[in-house]
Amino acid sequence: MKVIKWRGQEIAISRIILKDVSSIFEELPENMQITSVECWEHVVFATILALKSFERGTNKAKTVKGEILLRLAGTLQIGEAIKKVGAKRGENFLIVFGKNARETLKEFLEKKALEEAPFPECDREEVKGFFEKTAIVEVL
Repeated sequence: MKVIKWRGQEIAISRIILKDVSSIFEELPENMQITSVECWEHVVFATILALKSFERGTNKAKTVKGEILLRLAGTLQIGEAIKKVGAKRGENFLIVFGKNARETLKEFLEKKALEEAPFPECDREEVKGFFEKTAIVEVL
């Protein structure tokens, strides 16, 4: 688990292994998203941009969770975003944002008995490309 402090709140992220994708969505609260991408930095950046877009009123999705997916996929179509970066069987990132994100994530992992996986090292050049794709939603 990694925790980032941002504007008085926490963003906590864990890499998990999902065996059954269908059951997890029903239990995700509004301050939690699960996604299948390569780098944890990409997820954190998309989450920060999604939160900022709601502060400014420039969000494209109805929820922060949806906005995170749109930004990760670099599209305005939620269906396309789900296909590209939605949770899949295997390794995914689970991210929580809010005042007690670390505790919320820890409790959810324990409650669902989710197996954590180590964080991969992300290539700096690839991360830059992911950041560009994430930010492009702002101008679409």
